[in-house]
Amino acid sequence: MVSRENTIIAVCIALAIALLYGLNAVTTLAQWQSAAVVLGVGVLIPTLVNEYLDGQNDA
Repeated sequence: MVSRENTIIAVCIALAIALLYGLNAVTTLAQWQSAAVVLGVGVLIPTLVNEYLDGQNDA
């Protein structure tokens, strides 16, 4: 069975790839901006969401 954390991470990574592809199709992003999108959506957001949900489970 897939855990909640893995599901959130997988969804955010898929969202980051789709967002990056969409942004590259309609804009010309610099390399650092593309990296910021991937890090923000693919790493930072799932980490924050998982930490928040873990805090809710502990309460």
